[in-house]
Amino acid sequence: MSSKSKEILSALLLAAACLVLLASCGKDGGGEEARYYVKYTGETSTVHIVETTYTVATDTGTDSYKTTGASSDYSVTIGPVKKGFQASISCRIVGESDYGVKSQRVTIEASRGGEPFAQKAAGTSQASYTIDY
Repeated sequence: MSSKSKEILSALLLAAACLVLLASCGKDGGGEEARYYVKYTGETSTVHIVETTYTVATDTGTDSYKTTGASSDYSVTIGPVKKGFQASISCRIVGESDYGVKSQRVTIEASRGGEPFAQKAAGTSQASYTIDY
């Protein structure tokens, strides 16, 4: 191969490498805000049949869900929400004193883009977390 051919081939390879690098630089979402999703869960177990109310923050305000029974499980995923969203969940058991509650737990998990959910907050009757990553 002549030296002129080697120079042309080198120039073409360099140009192709530059194009690949430039094309990959714009893969950060094009300046779009990340999309976050919030997953709320709650579990309760009591001695007697009671009414349990879960209240969660949504992008449009709050939402509540009521169950009746000696145990309840609750799970809901909301989104997309923006960075800075204040996620919160509370659980209120009506008709049972503290000694009649066997277990009670609420959690908040968050996901950015298509990433897996990760637990961000937990508590017995309430939890909160501000989306900040």
